Amino acid sequence: MPKASFGVVFFIIFSLVIFGLAPFLFSGYPRIAWLMTLLMLVIFCMGIGYTINGRFNGIFIDYRNRLSLSKLQALCWSILVLSALYTAAIIRIRNNIPSPLDIVLDKYLLAIMGISLTSLAATPAILNIKEDNKSSEFAAQQVSQTLNKPAEDIISSGKIFYFSSAKLASWLDLFRGEESTNAGSADIGKIQQFIITFILLAVYSVMLLQYFNPAIPQVKTEWSWLSHFPLVSESMSWLLGISHAGYLAYKAAPHGDSSSTAPSSTSNTTSSGAG
Repeated sequence: MPKASFGVVFFIIFSLVIFGLAPFLFSGYPRIAWLMTLLMLVIFCMGIGYTINGRFNGIFIDYRNRLSLSKLQALCWSILVLSALYTAAIIRIRNNIPSPLDIVLDKYLLAIMGISLTSLAATPAILNIKEDNKSSEFAAQQVSQTLNKPAEDIISSGKIFYFSSAKLASWLDLFRGEESTNAGSADIGKIQQFIITFILLAVYSVMLLQYFNPAIPQVKTEWSWLSHFPLVSESMSWLLGISHAGYLAYKAAPHGDSSSTAPSSTSNTTSSGAG
């Protein structure tokens, strides 16, 4: 783990302080207040990632030293919703609204967050099934040639491969296969899940901007302002659920045998020696 410098520690503490104060300082400007809390949470996560893995996106790097799509989407939903929830609660307190914490979250929004967290928990469990204590030099060499990385930086464990350092993690990990046999191939399950998640996050972000717009008369009333989060349609939650199910199913499915071509090279050597 990289040693946290004074600058990084200050970076983290400063983001937390501004996160806590922003809704108080900008309570008269709800949109700015929410955007500030959202930004400070992002900066906080960047600081934590840098402290742990020496990279500002290090919080998304998993135990295999690869960027994890399940980590990315779970954290994005958490940051988006929690920053809005905190901002709404503080603004309600500042406006002396009774029961300021009585904020209703749409059940389908909670379902989406639950699906993302379930996928986060299920992903390493599925990968662990494909791992064992056997290290294949052939598989490591295969991944090395595919990704154009030094063989000594590749660690194979059963069908799964690791990087030796978090510095080797790449944003392309979000779209590549997990196994040595499909390390250089596009993972369709990851791509479709990324697209769907990105669209839903973008749409809900716009909905939150409207939610924090005090100029909309039907949103701001004396007792109900910021009391109900924007609604998510049932079909959208089903769409994301199906996407995650396909993502996990594709991850669990076998993608070839990483040692399938290794014996052939051995047999060729034997036959040439016999000749």
